[in-house]
Amino acid sequence: MSEQDNKETCFEFPCQFPIKIMANPQKETMEFILSVFEKYVPEHNEIDFTTKESKTGKYMSVTAIFEAQNKQQLDNIYLEISSHPEVHMVL
Repeated sequence: MSEQDNKETCFEFPCQFPIKIMANPQKETMEFILSVFEKYVPEHNEIDFTTKESKTGKYMSVTAIFEAQNKQQLDNIYLEISSHPEVHMVL
């Protein structure tokens, strides 16, 4: 971890970090989300994923908790997932 990472965020890396995603529940959208995590998280098999469908079935929330290594990794994940047209929100 560089000193610059500490100045740019309130986090000390590496750290356990949750990302919550609200998206349409199509299989292809979920596959895209998984592929982004596989791309940016070396230990992607250790990510704790939970999903929950809305009462109407119109939306799906995905929470991924993983060990974030640095701010750039988080930025890449957020930018790529939020660029998908079926993703409504990434927190």
